[in-house]
This record gives sequence, C-alpha cells and structure tokens, in this order.
Amino acid sequence: MNFFMDTLFMNMLILLDFLLIILMIIPNNYYYYHPLLMAMILIFFTIIMSIKLNYLLNSFWYSYILFLVMIGGLMILFMYFTSLINNQLFYLKSKNYLYLIVKFLIFMMIVYFYMKMYNLMYIDNFELINLNKFFKFMELDLFKNMFMDYVFDLTIYTIMYLFFMMICSVIICLKSKIPLRQINKINN
Repeated sequence: MNFFMDTLFMNMLILLDFLLIILMIIPNNYYYYHPLLMAMILIFFTIIMSIKLNYLLNSFWYSYILFLVMIGGLMILFMYFTSLINNQLFYLKSKNYLYLIVKFLIFMMIVYFYMKMYNLMYIDNFELINLNKFFKFMELDLFKNMFMDYVFDLTIYTIMYLFFMMICSVIICLKSKIPLRQINKINN
C-alpha cells in the first residue's frame, strides 16, 4: 500500500510538472500578448504551484497563502492592464493549437527517451519521495510556522502597500469622474 501511494504521489508530481511546462510553452505561439491570455496563464500557474506545494509540504497554509497573495496581485494587475489597453478582440486560431500539440509531443518524446536512457522510469530511482520525509525530519515544520510568527513584516507591508495603491487609484478616478476602464461605444 505504501509503494502504491508513493507511486501515485510521484505520478502526480510528474503530471503537474508537465502541466507547468505546457503553460510555459503556450505564450510562444502568439505574435502579440493579450493581457487576458497572460492573466489566465498566471492563474493556472498559481493553481498548479499551490497544488504542488500542498503535495510536498506537511501544511496546506503555505500553498493557501501563496494562492491568495498571487490571485490578489493578479486582480490588481489585471485591473491596471485593462484600464490601459484598448478594447481588442482576442482570437484563438486552430493553427496555433496544432503547433502547440506538435511542440508538446516532441517535448514528451525527448523526456521519455531521456528517462529511458538514464533508467529513470522506475519509481525506486527517484529521490523526490524522500522530500516529504525531509520536511518532517526532527519535527521541524518551518513552512507551517512561517506565517504564524512575528517575522512576516514584509508580507504585511506588501499587503498595506497594495491596499493603499488601490485606494489611491480609486480616489483619483472618482475625483476626475472617469471610470478605471474606458468603454468604446458604437454609434449607430
């Protein structure tokens, strides 16, 4: 049963690594980068990294706080980007999907041959299983206590700075009587 759980754990980590690689390959297929595409990729990247940290660490708090901080920052960045760009339509072409699939298959073949050549196909050869045991070594849960101590001043300062910037931008827009995002109206 323990071997089955270790195998499942390793397969999940490898699958999450492949998903991260796919997310890094996607922006290479477009000539211009739309903020909506970049925001979606960053959100998926954050979700996958939070899941991966949840598997590797003993406590879920670190992945939970990472997810909340990244999503909060992404919401602010997305608001700033959408207030600056014009209203552009975002098109996905099927030719880009085909190119992405070919790139991914070539990458998968290279990884498979590399693992086969260095005899990494068997679960016994991976040392990542011991990573979880390393964090539990001598009952030192450093990541669990990172946000429960009085040492997280930088995190509090960052949260206060983002909140202050959001309030300042809203006050500037309210005094100027303009919205944060311009909407192009079509005249009939």
